[in-house]
Amino acid sequence: MEDLLLAWPDQLLELQSLDPLRQAAAALRLGDWSKAEALLLAIEAGRFGIGDQQVQAVQLLVYLRLLQERNQEAVALLQRIAPEAKGSAFCRWLQLQCCLNDESDLALAPIPESFWNASADSLLMQLARIAVALRLGDLVGAEQLLERFPLPDCLEFMRLRARLLQAQGKLQQAYDFLTGAFQRFPQHRALARHYTVLAIEAKARTQVVPALRQALSNHGEVAELLPQVTQVKLLQRQPGLARRSACLDRLWVSVQPRATPTNRSNHLNCYEQCGNAEWFNHLHPSVFTVHAAELDLLANLNLQLASLESPAGEQLTQQFIASLNQAPLFQQLCAADPQPRKGVNTGGRLRIAWISGDVCEHPVARFLLSFLEASTGQRQHQHLLVSTQAHGPESLEAVFAALPDLEVVDISKYPPDQRFAAVRALQPHITIDLSGWTGGNFLTGFIARLAPLQITYLGYFASTGVPAMDVWLGDAQLFPETMQEWHTEAIHRLARCFIAWQPSQHFPEASIDVASAPSGGIRFGSFNHTRKFSDACLRLWGQLLESIPDSSLVLKANASGDTSTQELLRRRMLRAGLNPERVHWLPFMATSRDHLHQYAQIDIALDCFPNGGCTTSCEALWMGVPVITLSGRSYVSRMSTAVLHGAGLPEWCASSPQAYLDLAIAQAEQLTHLRQSRDHWRRQVQTNPLGDAADLMQHLEGAFSALYQQRCAALAASR
Repeated sequence: MEDLLLAWPDQLLELQSLDPLRQAAAALRLGDWSKAEALLLAIEAGRFGIGDQQVQAVQLLVYLRLLQERNQEAVALLQRIAPEAKGSAFCRWLQLQCCLNDESDLALAPIPESFWNASADSLLMQLARIAVALRLGDLVGAEQLLERFPLPDCLEFMRLRARLLQAQGKLQQAYDFLTGAFQRFPQHRALARHYTVLAIEAKARTQVVPALRQALSNHGEVAELLPQVTQVKLLQRQPGLARRSACLDRLWVSVQPRATPTNRSNHLNCYEQCGNAEWFNHLHPSVFTVHAAELDLLANLNLQLASLESPAGEQLTQQFIASLNQAPLFQQLCAADPQPRKGVNTGGRLRIAWISGDVCEHPVARFLLSFLEASTGQRQHQHLLVSTQAHGPESLEAVFAALPDLEVVDISKYPPDQRFAAVRALQPHITIDLSGWTGGNFLTGFIARLAPLQITYLGYFASTGVPAMDVWLGDAQLFPETMQEWHTEAIHRLARCFIAWQPSQHFPEASIDVASAPSGGIRFGSFNHTRKFSDACLRLWGQLLESIPDSSLVLKANASGDTSTQELLRRRMLRAGLNPERVHWLPFMATSRDHLHQYAQIDIALDCFPNGGCTTSCEALWMGVPVITLSGRSYVSRMSTAVLHGAGLPEWCASSPQAYLDLAIAQAEQLTHLRQSRDHWRRQVQTNPLGDAADLMQHLEGAFSALYQQRCAALAASR
């Protein structure tokens, strides 16, 4: 039977010449599960065979249930096989597949050597041994077994080789390696899922959609492919369509439970990006049961709760860290190198590692590049940039590496369990977290401790909740003296604005002119994401438009082709009293330069609340558009406040919704002046601390020196 279960489709053309049992095996291989099931049930009932054939039919039924991810049914069927038949290589292989489909690694270890030796000649058992090694994180052992496998042209071998490359962080190589297999056998569901996942992870943007379309054409909207559809639609800024596929995925689970859980993180993302972020305050308590293996879900929940200023993130983070600390592998990593916990006298020059999962055209990387570029040749400390996530052709690592006094280290190529050691080997005195609980974060490393002093800064708008994170760095506007926001880190306020907007020559902002003014009635606008449009925000915008005849609102929050999201938002607007007929939707543009030119459609930018903007506020001022913000009570609602104070524009910060409304109405009365003085706002940036990146780096380095000395003194006192 192995020859059929490992065959390529072009080797299975003469199905009619096979007996019913082998026809069923061939149908399984070709993905015709209905035909296979009909044949196998008939054989089991005695219509086509007796005795041994019936046993084999049950075994193939077990395999079918495993392919369908109906693991419990597969285990139950396996129990029906007579004990004397369970010693066969095929039956042993089925037992291992059931274990591999189990969420717990405990089912796989320890497996005695005698179990393997009894079926050493079986290709299926050899493949299973490789899969078990990969599952248990034995990458060296898996690679050695792959090198010895006698059938390297086999699809299962190719998928395991790709999985090894994935585990080693070689995503592009894994994707390239599997491309030929997908082109030869696109009918294979598991391969289609594997290939589309790899295309997304390898950032092969031009290939993702064609591959997914081909897979959907072959298989339809099956459960195996829906998570990838959801993810792609989210990346395309089409959350309405993403929500549809996420709901279909949940529907599949309700009628056909499977071993692989649905991606709860992406499902929640769909609702949040459709503008339903406030629903997170009312999620069922079971959603907040997050285990150490569900890092993406935890990050997503923390991110959304923080954006709502919800206190629920505190308990969620503490629960996760407790779960993580109990994991044996994590305990080993924490204990592997005690050196990061010790402060040492450096003679004044520190090794500072900036750690980010966003070394691409992401706001964090854009800010950081400008800081480092503007201070080249002036810095007193040694700086390193550590990239934790591969971004393929979108990576900016080469741009950072071109700076003469910066070392760039890419740890995305290492397996997850080796990344801790890779950062510790750099021997940093200070590690700076630039991601918080956003995608690609390395907070598990910070929890285990990577350096004597650990600081979170710039990339996240709330406390990490990580006890080993020593300092949260900001300024007096982000952290007012009356600060009541929950945090586990010590607060440090810079004596100036916490960021600087001095665009690098690498980006179009550095050379683009201020946008021209629109015409007609006043045009308010927001280029923030739909997820930031709270109900309170929409209500206030509705009141504003009603107060000013001939005014309109310009939005650019989702792909123009995603009518589902626009319809959902339209309904929310109507409920909030905001007339959607006075809203103009701008399309997403192909280039950053074209995006910046769209500020010519806006007279005044309206900041969202409570989840405000930061990059969008800097962009608007730079392109000649003033910003009105509502200063809230936490970091997430005070970022634009910090930006405007940094630009010398504190009068554009409102202290209440009514003050926000009054300010917008008063400025609308000066429309002619606003349109004639658009250059003024860029000059405000350039002539104030917000526009001085070298000064920011000087203040940052001064803070790093002082904080490190304090940390060393505290460590010395505790010994």
